[in-house]
This record gives sequence, C-alpha cells and structure tokens, in this order.
Amino acid sequence: MFMSKRGLSDVVTVSLIILLAIAAVVIVWTFVRPTLESTGKEIASGNCLAVELKPISCSLSDGTVRLINQGGQITVNSVKLIYYDNAGVSVGTDDGDCNNIAPAQTQSCLPDNGIPAGAVKASVAAVLGDKVCPISTTTVPCI
Repeated sequence: MFMSKRGLSDVVTVSLIILLAIAAVVIVWTFVRPTLESTGKEIASGNCLAVELKPISCSLSDGTVRLINQGGQITVNSVKLIYYDNAGVSVGTDDGDCNNIAPAQTQSCLPDNGIPAGAVKASVAAVLGDKVCPISTTTVPCI
C-alpha cells in the first residue's frame, strides 16, 4: 500500500512565523521600554544642553556674583556658585539666593555664606529641578 506523507500546510506555517515575530517584538519591548521611559523623564526634568549660564562679575566688596542666563527658552531654577584659588583649585561652593532666572536675564547672587577666604575666581552651575548641570567653563576674577 502507498503511504502519503503529510506536512504542515502553508497557512499553519505562516501563522506560526507571525506568532513568533510578535512574541519576539513583545520580549524586546519589555526590555527597551524602561530605558526609554527613564531617558524621557530625565530630558523632561532638565535639559542642561539648552542652558548657558555664565558669570559676569564677582565683587569681593559687596560679596555678589553677577551672572546671565544666555540659554534659549530654559528658566534656571537656582544656581550653584563655585569659587577657586590662584591655582584653580575649588575653595568652596554656595547655593546663593538666585532663583528663577529667565532666558536673557541678568541677576546678582548673594552667597548664603559669603565668598570664601582665598577665592580669586568664581564660576556658576545651573540647577534645573533636582539636577545640577555641569559648571560653566567661564570663570571671572573676584575683585
């Protein structure tokens, strides 16, 4: 007697391939989604690349650091003041009293603890929400 061999039909084969492809996409998405969500939250909380906060002057007589927000559309929540000695070594930082500095706005900041002894230069770092941005590359002499 003659036995015929039966294989999977084309419909069943295509259906299995589609189900495997969908399963692969779901598995990859479960690993990729948390990374994308955390990156999106970080970008929304503060975009340091869009902020350009620069010191203009540092006055030892009245203890203020004057600065300007040259960044596009970002309002800086607060500022961290950084002081350096002659060797360029940091001699202290201070949060100061500068808040909500709008784009193109100039503001004078009075440090909470005064300018540290030995400080001859000052720089600034923007604070966006809870994130402290990198320190400005611009330093100004404290006169």
